[in-house]
Amino acid sequence: MTIKTEFMDSLIVAKKEFVILSRKKALLIPLMLFPIIMIVFFGFGMGGTVKNAPILVINDDTGRASSSLVQEIGSYTPKFDGKPMFSVTYTKDMSQSEAKSKIDAGTYKGALIIPSDYSERVAKNESTTLTLLIDSSDTTTSGIIVNFMRELVAKKGSIILEIPSIYGYLEYLDFLTPGVIALTVFMGSVATTGSAIAGEKEDGTLVRMLMTPISKRSVILGKTIYQLILQLSRAVILILAAYLLLGFNMKGSWLLLSIVLVIFTLGGVGMGIVMSARTEDMESFFQLNMLITMPSMFVTGVFFPLSSAPNWMRYIAYCLPLTYAIDAMRFIMVKGQGLNAISTDLIVLILFALITFTLGVRLFRREA
Repeated sequence: MTIKTEFMDSLIVAKKEFVILSRKKALLIPLMLFPIIMIVFFGFGMGGTVKNAPILVINDDTGRASSSLVQEIGSYTPKFDGKPMFSVTYTKDMSQSEAKSKIDAGTYKGALIIPSDYSERVAKNESTTLTLLIDSSDTTTSGIIVNFMRELVAKKGSIILEIPSIYGYLEYLDFLTPGVIALTVFMGSVATTGSAIAGEKEDGTLVRMLMTPISKRSVILGKTIYQLILQLSRAVILILAAYLLLGFNMKGSWLLLSIVLVIFTLGGVGMGIVMSARTEDMESFFQLNMLITMPSMFVTGVFFPLSSAPNWMRYIAYCLPLTYAIDAMRFIMVKGQGLNAISTDLIVLILFALITFTLGVRLFRREA
Protein backbone atom coordinates (compact mmCIF):
# COMPACT_ATOMS: atom_id res chain seq x y z
CA MET A 1 0.00 0.00 0.00
CA THR A 2 1.49 3.32 -1.10
CA ILE A 3 1.68 6.52 0.96
CA LYS A 4 -0.76 8.18 -1.45
CA THR A 5 -3.27 5.35 -0.99
CA GLU A 6 -3.00 5.52 2.81
CA PHE A 7 -3.48 9.28 2.73
CA MET A 8 -6.56 8.98 0.53
CA ASP A 9 -7.92 6.32 2.90
CA SER A 10 -7.31 8.63 5.86
CA LEU A 11 -9.33 11.36 4.14
CA ILE A 12 -12.19 8.86 3.77
CA VAL A 13 -11.99 8.14 7.52
CA ALA A 14 -11.97 11.87 8.29
CA LYS A 15 -15.00 12.37 6.01
CA LYS A 16 -16.76 9.53 7.83
CA GLU A 17 -16.15 11.29 11.17
CA PHE A 18 -17.65 14.55 9.85
CA VAL A 19 -20.68 12.69 8.45
CA ILE A 20 -21.28 11.11 11.86
CA LEU A 21 -20.91 14.51 13.53
CA SER A 22 -23.34 16.15 11.08
CA ARG A 23 -25.99 13.56 11.95
CA LYS A 24 -25.77 14.41 15.64
CA LYS A 25 -27.79 17.63 15.46
CA ALA A 26 -28.25 17.78 19.22
CA LEU A 27 -24.47 17.65 19.70
CA LEU A 28 -23.48 20.32 17.19
CA ILE A 29 -25.04 23.25 19.06
CA PRO A 30 -23.55 22.60 22.52
CA LEU A 31 -20.23 21.67 20.90
CA MET A 32 -19.84 25.24 19.66
CA LEU A 33 -22.04 27.12 22.12
CA PHE A 34 -20.88 25.75 25.47
CA PRO A 35 -17.39 27.37 25.40
CA ILE A 36 -18.97 30.71 24.45
CA ILE A 37 -21.34 30.41 27.41
CA MET A 38 -18.35 29.68 29.66
CA ILE A 39 -16.54 32.81 28.47
CA VAL A 40 -19.59 35.03 29.02
CA PHE A 41 -20.74 33.75 32.40
CA PHE A 42 -17.34 33.10 33.95
CA GLY A 43 -16.01 36.34 32.50
CA PHE A 44 -18.64 38.43 34.22
CA GLY A 45 -18.99 36.27 37.31
CA MET A 46 -15.45 35.45 38.42
CA GLY A 47 -12.40 37.32 39.60
CA GLY A 48 -10.14 36.22 42.42
CA THR A 49 -7.24 37.32 44.54
CA VAL A 50 -3.47 36.72 44.48
CA LYS A 51 -0.68 35.39 46.64
CA ASN A 52 3.05 36.12 46.29
CA ALA A 53 2.65 37.97 42.99
CA PRO A 54 6.19 39.10 41.99
CA ILE A 55 6.73 42.87 41.92
CA LEU A 56 9.94 44.68 40.95
CA VAL A 57 10.88 47.99 42.58
CA ILE A 58 13.54 49.94 40.65
CA ASN A 59 15.03 52.67 42.86
CA ASP A 60 17.25 55.03 40.86
CA ASP A 61 17.41 57.49 43.75
CA THR A 62 19.93 57.32 46.63
CA GLY A 63 18.20 59.75 48.97
CA ARG A 64 16.48 59.23 52.31
CA ALA A 65 12.94 59.70 50.97
CA SER A 66 13.26 56.89 48.42
CA SER A 67 14.73 54.55 51.06
CA SER A 68 11.77 55.33 53.28
CA LEU A 69 9.36 54.61 50.41
CA VAL A 70 11.04 51.29 49.66
CA GLN A 71 10.77 50.23 53.31
CA GLU A 72 7.14 51.28 53.37
CA ILE A 73 6.35 49.19 50.29
CA GLY A 74 7.78 46.13 52.01
CA SER A 75 5.92 46.70 55.29
CA TYR A 76 2.68 47.82 53.65
CA THR A 77 2.29 44.68 51.53
CA PRO A 78 -1.19 43.29 52.27
CA LYS A 79 -1.84 39.67 53.13
CA PHE A 80 -4.50 37.18 52.14
CA ASP A 81 -5.19 34.16 54.31
CA GLY A 82 -2.02 34.92 56.28
CA LYS A 83 0.24 35.00 53.21
CA PRO A 84 1.65 38.14 51.53
CA MET A 85 -0.11 39.03 48.31
CA PHE A 86 3.12 40.34 46.76
CA SER A 87 6.72 39.21 46.63
CA VAL A 88 8.86 42.34 46.23
CA THR A 89 12.29 42.39 44.56
CA TYR A 90 14.46 45.52 44.69
CA THR A 91 17.04 46.71 42.17
CA LYS A 92 18.45 49.88 40.58
CA ASP A 93 19.83 51.18 37.29
CA MET A 94 17.26 49.39 35.15
CA SER A 95 15.58 51.20 32.27
CA GLN A 96 11.85 51.22 31.66
CA SER A 97 12.28 49.15 28.50
CA GLU A 98 14.24 46.51 30.43
CA ALA A 99 11.54 46.43 33.09
CA LYS A 100 8.91 45.99 30.39
CA SER A 101 10.83 43.07 28.91
CA LYS A 102 10.80 41.42 32.35
CA ILE A 103 7.01 41.79 32.46
CA ASP A 104 6.70 40.55 28.86
CA ALA A 105 8.60 37.42 29.86
CA GLY A 106 6.28 36.86 32.83
CA THR A 107 9.07 37.29 35.40
CA TYR A 108 7.18 40.06 37.22
CA LYS A 109 3.56 41.13 37.38
CA GLY A 110 4.44 44.76 38.02
CA ALA A 111 7.41 47.14 38.18
CA LEU A 112 7.54 50.42 40.13
CA ILE A 113 10.19 52.88 38.92
CA ILE A 114 11.41 55.52 41.40
CA PRO A 115 13.17 58.37 39.51
CA SER A 116 16.65 59.60 40.43
CA ASP A 117 15.36 63.02 41.62
CA TYR A 118 12.63 61.61 43.88
CA SER A 119 14.21 62.55 47.23
CA GLU A 120 15.25 65.98 45.97
CA ARG A 121 11.71 66.81 44.85
CA VAL A 122 10.18 65.51 48.06
CA ALA A 123 12.57 67.69 50.08
CA LYS A 124 11.43 70.73 48.08
CA ASN A 125 7.73 69.75 48.45
CA GLU A 126 7.45 69.44 44.69
CA SER A 127 5.25 66.89 42.97
CA THR A 128 7.05 63.87 41.57
CA THR A 129 5.98 61.02 39.31
CA LEU A 130 6.39 57.31 39.94
CA THR A 131 5.98 54.98 36.96
CA LEU A 132 4.12 51.70 37.47
CA LEU A 133 4.31 49.07 34.75
CA ILE A 134 1.83 46.22 35.09
CA ASP A 135 1.09 42.95 33.34
CA SER A 136 -2.46 43.86 32.38
CA SER A 137 -2.90 40.52 30.60
CA ASP A 138 -3.46 39.15 34.11
CA THR A 139 -6.31 41.47 34.95
CA THR A 140 -6.94 40.13 38.46
CA THR A 141 -3.37 40.54 39.67
CA SER A 142 -2.72 43.83 37.88
CA GLY A 143 -5.89 45.35 39.32
CA ILE A 144 -4.86 44.47 42.86
CA ILE A 145 -1.33 45.84 42.28
CA VAL A 146 -2.70 49.14 40.97
CA ASN A 147 -5.06 49.51 43.93
CA PHE A 148 -2.26 48.70 46.35
CA MET A 149 0.12 51.28 44.86
CA ARG A 150 -2.58 53.94 44.64
CA GLU A 151 -3.41 53.49 48.32
CA LEU A 152 0.27 53.74 49.18
CA VAL A 153 1.03 56.93 47.24
CA ALA A 154 -2.26 58.56 48.28
CA LYS A 155 -0.76 58.98 51.75
CA LYS A 156 2.17 60.94 50.30
CA GLY A 157 0.08 63.72 48.84
CA SER A 158 2.42 65.09 46.17
CA ILE A 159 3.18 61.83 44.30
CA ILE A 160 1.67 61.18 40.88
CA LEU A 161 1.35 57.53 39.86
CA GLU A 162 1.75 57.11 36.10
CA ILE A 163 0.58 53.78 34.68
CA PRO A 164 1.53 53.34 31.00
CA SER A 165 -0.67 50.99 29.01
CA ILE A 166 1.61 48.15 27.88
CA TYR A 167 -1.00 45.91 26.27
CA GLY A 168 -3.91 48.33 26.05
CA TYR A 169 -7.01 48.42 28.22
CA LEU A 170 -7.80 44.85 29.23
CA GLU A 171 -10.55 43.19 31.24
CA TYR A 172 -10.93 39.80 32.90
CA LEU A 173 -12.49 38.53 29.68
CA ASP A 174 -9.17 39.07 27.89
CA PHE A 175 -7.47 36.90 30.51
CA LEU A 176 -10.20 34.26 30.34
CA THR A 177 -10.68 33.80 26.58
CA PRO A 178 -7.32 32.12 25.73
CA GLY A 179 -7.75 29.79 28.71
CA VAL A 180 -11.23 28.70 27.66
CA ILE A 181 -10.08 28.10 24.08
CA ALA A 182 -7.15 25.96 25.24
CA LEU A 183 -9.42 24.05 27.62
CA THR A 184 -11.98 23.50 24.85
CA VAL A 185 -9.34 22.15 22.46
CA PHE A 186 -7.85 19.89 25.12
CA MET A 187 -11.09 18.40 26.41
CA GLY A 188 -12.57 18.23 22.92
CA SER A 189 -9.64 16.44 21.27
CA VAL A 190 -9.22 13.96 24.12
CA ALA A 191 -12.92 13.23 24.62
CA THR A 192 -14.07 13.03 21.00
CA THR A 193 -11.10 10.94 19.84
CA GLY A 194 -11.21 8.57 22.79
CA SER A 195 -14.98 8.19 22.88
CA ALA A 196 -15.12 7.54 19.13
CA ILE A 197 -12.55 4.75 19.35
CA ALA A 198 -14.04 3.32 22.57
CA GLY A 199 -17.51 3.37 21.01
CA GLU A 200 -16.31 1.74 17.81
CA LYS A 201 -14.56 -0.95 19.87
CA GLU A 202 -17.70 -1.55 21.91
CA ASP A 203 -20.11 -1.92 18.96
CA GLY A 204 -17.64 -3.71 16.70
CA THR A 205 -17.36 -0.93 14.11
CA LEU A 206 -13.59 -0.67 14.54
CA VAL A 207 -13.07 -4.39 13.92
CA ARG A 208 -15.21 -4.27 10.77
CA MET A 209 -13.36 -1.17 9.54
CA LEU A 210 -9.99 -2.85 10.01
CA MET A 211 -11.22 -5.89 8.04
CA THR A 212 -11.37 -3.62 4.97
CA PRO A 213 -8.24 -2.68 2.97
CA ILE A 214 -7.87 0.47 5.11
CA SER A 215 -4.74 0.27 7.28
CA LYS A 216 -4.49 1.19 10.96
CA ARG A 217 -2.23 4.11 10.00
CA SER A 218 -4.97 5.49 7.74
CA VAL A 219 -7.54 5.20 10.53
CA ILE A 220 -5.32 7.12 12.96
CA LEU A 221 -4.38 9.75 10.37
CA GLY A 222 -8.02 10.21 9.35
CA LYS A 223 -9.16 10.73 12.93
CA THR A 224 -6.26 13.14 13.48
CA ILE A 225 -7.13 15.20 10.38
CA TYR A 226 -10.74 15.33 11.58
CA GLN A 227 -9.68 16.57 15.01
CA LEU A 228 -7.30 19.21 13.63
CA ILE A 229 -10.00 20.67 11.38
CA LEU A 230 -12.66 20.49 14.12
CA GLN A 231 -10.58 22.00 16.92
CA LEU A 232 -9.07 24.78 14.80
CA SER A 233 -12.57 25.65 13.57
CA ARG A 234 -13.86 25.78 17.14
CA ALA A 235 -10.96 28.01 18.16
CA VAL A 236 -11.63 30.44 15.30
CA ILE A 237 -15.36 30.51 16.12
CA LEU A 238 -14.58 31.21 19.78
CA ILE A 239 -12.18 34.03 18.96
CA LEU A 240 -14.67 35.61 16.57
CA ALA A 241 -17.48 35.24 19.12
CA ALA A 242 -15.32 36.83 21.81
CA TYR A 243 -14.52 39.69 19.43
CA LEU A 244 -18.09 40.28 18.25
CA LEU A 245 -19.87 39.73 21.56
CA LEU A 246 -17.32 40.86 24.13
CA GLY A 247 -14.85 43.12 22.34
CA PHE A 248 -11.83 40.79 22.64
CA ASN A 249 -8.93 41.77 20.37
CA MET A 250 -6.42 39.27 19.02
CA LYS A 251 -3.00 40.97 19.26
CA GLY A 252 -0.55 38.31 18.11
CA SER A 253 0.19 36.12 15.12
CA TRP A 254 -2.57 33.88 13.81
CA LEU A 255 0.07 31.59 12.32
CA LEU A 256 1.87 31.15 15.64
CA LEU A 257 -1.43 30.57 17.42
CA SER A 258 -2.35 27.93 14.82
CA ILE A 259 0.98 26.15 15.36
CA VAL A 260 0.37 26.00 19.12
CA LEU A 261 -3.17 24.70 18.61
CA VAL A 262 -2.08 22.07 16.06
CA ILE A 263 0.66 20.73 18.35
CA PHE A 264 -1.65 20.77 21.36
CA THR A 265 -4.43 19.03 19.42
CA LEU A 266 -2.02 16.29 18.34
CA GLY A 267 -1.15 15.72 21.98
CA GLY A 268 -4.83 15.60 22.90
CA VAL A 269 -5.57 13.12 20.11
CA GLY A 270 -2.69 10.96 21.31
CA MET A 271 -3.98 11.07 24.88
CA GLY A 272 -7.46 10.13 23.70
CA ILE A 273 -6.09 7.13 21.80
CA VAL A 274 -4.04 6.02 24.82
CA MET A 275 -7.03 6.25 27.16
CA SER A 276 -9.38 4.46 24.77
CA ALA A 277 -6.80 1.69 24.28
CA ARG A 278 -6.86 1.01 28.02
CA THR A 279 -10.67 0.80 28.26
CA GLU A 280 -13.14 -1.69 26.84
CA ASP A 281 -16.32 0.38 26.58
CA MET A 282 -17.68 3.94 26.49
CA GLU A 283 -18.62 4.07 30.17
CA SER A 284 -15.11 3.12 31.29
CA PHE A 285 -13.59 5.69 28.95
CA PHE A 286 -15.81 8.52 30.20
CA GLN A 287 -14.95 7.74 33.81
CA LEU A 288 -11.23 7.76 33.01
CA ASN A 289 -11.63 10.91 30.93
CA MET A 290 -13.40 12.73 33.77
CA LEU A 291 -10.68 11.68 36.21
CA ILE A 292 -7.87 13.04 34.02
CA THR A 293 -9.29 16.04 32.18
CA MET A 294 -11.73 17.62 34.65
CA PRO A 295 -9.09 18.56 37.29
CA SER A 296 -7.20 20.38 34.54
CA MET A 297 -10.05 22.89 34.37
CA PHE A 298 -9.43 24.12 37.90
CA VAL A 299 -5.68 23.86 38.51
CA THR A 300 -4.11 25.17 35.29
CA GLY A 301 -5.07 28.84 35.51
CA VAL A 302 -8.03 28.86 33.12
CA PHE A 303 -10.24 31.00 35.38
CA PHE A 304 -7.77 32.55 37.82
CA PRO A 305 -4.02 33.30 37.90
CA LEU A 306 -1.81 30.51 39.20
CA SER A 307 -0.33 33.01 41.69
CA SER A 308 -3.60 32.77 43.62
CA ALA A 309 -3.38 28.98 43.93
CA PRO A 310 -1.68 27.16 46.85
CA ASN A 311 1.80 25.80 46.26
CA TRP A 312 0.71 22.16 46.00
CA MET A 313 -1.78 23.06 43.30
CA ARG A 314 0.83 24.97 41.30
CA TYR A 315 3.13 21.93 41.39
CA ILE A 316 0.32 19.87 39.85
CA ALA A 317 -0.40 22.59 37.28
CA TYR A 318 3.19 22.62 36.03
CA CYS A 319 2.91 18.88 35.35
CA LEU A 320 -0.10 19.37 33.06
CA PRO A 321 0.28 20.32 29.37
CA LEU A 322 -2.82 22.54 29.49
CA THR A 323 -0.91 24.98 31.71
CA TYR A 324 1.70 25.55 29.00
CA ALA A 325 -0.88 25.82 26.22
CA ILE A 326 -2.77 28.49 28.17
CA ASP A 327 0.44 30.36 28.92
CA ALA A 328 1.52 30.32 25.26
CA MET A 329 -1.89 31.42 24.03
CA ARG A 330 -2.06 34.34 26.48
CA PHE A 331 1.40 35.47 25.38
CA ILE A 332 0.26 35.42 21.74
CA MET A 333 -3.36 36.55 21.97
CA VAL A 334 -3.18 39.13 24.78
CA LYS A 335 0.45 40.30 24.87
CA GLY A 336 1.14 39.98 21.15
CA GLN A 337 4.46 38.23 21.82
CA GLY A 338 6.40 36.11 19.34
CA LEU A 339 8.17 32.76 19.22
CA ASN A 340 10.91 33.66 21.72
CA ALA A 341 8.38 34.39 24.46
CA ILE A 342 6.69 30.98 24.15
CA SER A 343 9.72 28.83 23.37
CA THR A 344 9.61 26.94 26.70
CA ASP A 345 5.86 26.37 26.45
CA LEU A 346 6.25 25.18 22.85
CA ILE A 347 8.99 22.69 23.78
CA VAL A 348 6.80 21.20 26.51
CA LEU A 349 3.82 20.94 24.16
CA ILE A 350 5.93 19.30 21.44
CA LEU A 351 7.18 16.72 23.96
CA PHE A 352 3.61 16.13 25.12
CA ALA A 353 2.46 15.59 21.53
CA LEU A 354 5.39 13.31 20.63
CA ILE A 355 5.02 11.14 23.74
CA THR A 356 1.24 10.74 23.75
CA PHE A 357 0.83 10.42 19.98
CA THR A 358 3.65 7.89 19.63
CA LEU A 359 2.33 5.86 22.57
CA GLY A 360 -1.21 6.13 21.26
CA VAL A 361 -0.25 4.85 17.81
CA ARG A 362 1.66 1.91 19.32
CA LEU A 363 -1.23 0.95 21.61
CA PHE A 364 -3.80 1.32 18.83
CA ARG A 365 -1.84 -0.94 16.50
CA ARG A 366 -1.48 -3.55 19.24
CA GLU A 367 -5.00 -3.36 20.71
CA ALA A 368 -7.09 -2.83 17.55
